[in-house]
Amino acid sequence: MMTLRAKFFWLALLNLAILGAMLALFVRHQLGQEFQSFLMATAREKIVGVSRQLSLDLTGAGREKRDEILAQYTRTYGVRFRLYDAAGSRLAGPALAVPPEVAERLRRPPIPEGITLPPPTLLGPMPFLVDTGRYWVGVRTLLPGNERATLLLESPTLLTNPFFFEWEPWLGILATAIVVTLLCWLPLVTGLTRDIRKMTTATATVADGHFDIQVDARRGDELGSLGRSINQMASRLREYLQGQKRFLGDVAHEIRSPLGRMQMALGILERDVPQEKQSYVRDLQEDVEFLSGLTTELLTFARSEMRQQPIQLKPVALLPLVERAVQVEDATAQLEIEPELSALGDENLLFRAIANLVRNAMRYAGGTVEVTARPEGGQVVITVADRGPGVPAEALEAIFQPFSRLDAARDRKKGGTGLGLAIVRSCVEACGGSVHAEQRPGGGLVVRVTLTCTQ
Repeated sequence: MMTLRAKFFWLALLNLAILGAMLALFVRHQLGQEFQSFLMATAREKIVGVSRQLSLDLTGAGREKRDEILAQYTRTYGVRFRLYDAAGSRLAGPALAVPPEVAERLRRPPIPEGITLPPPTLLGPMPFLVDTGRYWVGVRTLLPGNERATLLLESPTLLTNPFFFEWEPWLGILATAIVVTLLCWLPLVTGLTRDIRKMTTATATVADGHFDIQVDARRGDELGSLGRSINQMASRLREYLQGQKRFLGDVAHEIRSPLGRMQMALGILERDVPQEKQSYVRDLQEDVEFLSGLTTELLTFARSEMRQQPIQLKPVALLPLVERAVQVEDATAQLEIEPELSALGDENLLFRAIANLVRNAMRYAGGTVEVTARPEGGQVVITVADRGPGVPAEALEAIFQPFSRLDAARDRKKGGTGLGLAIVRSCVEACGGSVHAEQRPGGGLVVRVTLTCTQ
């Protein structure tokens, strides 16, 4: 995919090309038939200089050597050279016919008696041009012995022949135009792409759930307005999310006391209720226990998200921490962790994250939970894998969102509260790590926790 900077660059070059083509068409239209003369104007001094040099080379050379000298000039300049006398008769060069209009220009009118003209070399001879599909350029010159002659140059083109038209100055002008264009456009393009890149990073950060982000909004144009809108959006989302989490924490805290009293009352009621109605009491106790667990998870989640001070991260030995989490959850686990392996984090947060992962695996899969930890390039990757039903690919990211539960798991005994994995993500990210889930080949779920290695 082409970057925005590259698009601006090629657009500027296309703009130059279009302007150049329009200028060339305009000049050709305005000059009409004189366009070829315009192209040859820059070569006039070269043509005159070559004719004078040729006249000097022919000095002292016999007529038999003139053809050889002209052939040498033809090879040197890439233009066919011929030499004609004042009457239009060939003196040297290839014996090829010339068009009638060219032959007419070669013949000079006789000089009236009593009139003496200065030598052409003193006047600075002016070349003439005849276009017959091929280009014929003639320049008057003097041969040894003051013999008047015409040097005729033949070329199939003027524009691409370096003898008549030199591209180097025009290429220099083109290069200068490109440099000036870049100098004019580059600061603008660099500023635009830099600010757009910052805003892209900011919106990606907001999309990841981190709202403590601010972009530079000092520009006075549309990008400045967009930056201020991003800052306002992030601030509003942060306030909304903090208010929501504060509300959840407050509600959970207020519900705990009534739930405790209800559990105590149910304990007393259970002793006084007849045996045939004990099932109603047990159902009610299950509901109260579920609500009690939910409030505990809500408080845990709210506290993990509402931390005011940054966590002081320290090296944490992973093997004893994982063993303690497995023991607390009363799980059957297969561990593969080196005893000396440690990671940077907060011990309480990491314990809560690993315990939740083990509990989640036992709840949905049962059997043996596999927990491994391996160093990988300066990091530690902890995996908790099971052989349960797994999670659909489209739901692998959603399971870390609060209150996210799969349809098949929406029952009281197995569905849980939908906060376990959200707490895992909050705890791991507080330790500077990351967590993601993936499907296990052959069935099951693998959750990977990545932390900084301190080994």
